[in-house]
Amino acid sequence: MDWNRIEGSWNLFKGRVQKKWRRLTDQDLEAIAGRRDRLEGKIQERYGFAEEHIRKAVDDWSRWQTFQIGPERAPLALVRHVRKNKSGIVRLTSRAPMISA
Repeated sequence: MDWNRIEGSWNLFKGRVQKKWRRLTDQDLEAIAGRRDRLEGKIQERYGFAEEHIRKAVDDWSRWQTFQIGPERAPLALVRHVRKNKSGIVRLTSRAPMISA
């Protein structure tokens, strides 16, 4: 997910960040204010991980958020939707999600 979206919706994401990195306090999350560099710094401060490890962990977490917010709000390039054709064969597509009744 584009980090600008995370930063712009920080109130939505800060709970998810705290769920992933439980040692971060509410004060830490307020100080981070959606800034990736501050998040990585606080994670390093609380956990003592190497910078490269933290960068990869934050990358993985941010990519996963694409699927957590729902495919209708996620970038289409990152989302795969399952669709069935008339024969019942399942295929993956990058198109907008089908609304099923």
